[in-house]
Amino acid sequence: MGYIYSVLWFLMSAMLVGKFRRESAAIYVLSVYFVYLGFWWLADELVPSDMLAGSYGWILRIVSAVALIVTVIVYYVDKSMKEKKSAAEAQETHATADGQ
Repeated sequence: MGYIYSVLWFLMSAMLVGKFRRESAAIYVLSVYFVYLGFWWLADELVPSDMLAGSYGWILRIVSAVALIVTVIVYYVDKSMKEKKSAAEAQETHATADGQ
């Protein structure tokens, strides 16, 4: 069953980069995280130890929390930059329309 999860994470990463790369820079952070999860689940199937329990489980949880925090920060920074750029373009358009 872990192989299916691994393939699922790799496909989600490819889909995000392929279809939604122009939406936000946060897509790249999520894509890297999904590749990480794909390798994690693949390692869980190939290695005899349980990669989802004990200290390995905590590593997975910490990396997941950091990925979530970084994704949210990147999303809001990207969103604010796009809003500033759009406001500057609107102001420039308004100024050139008034000048004519």
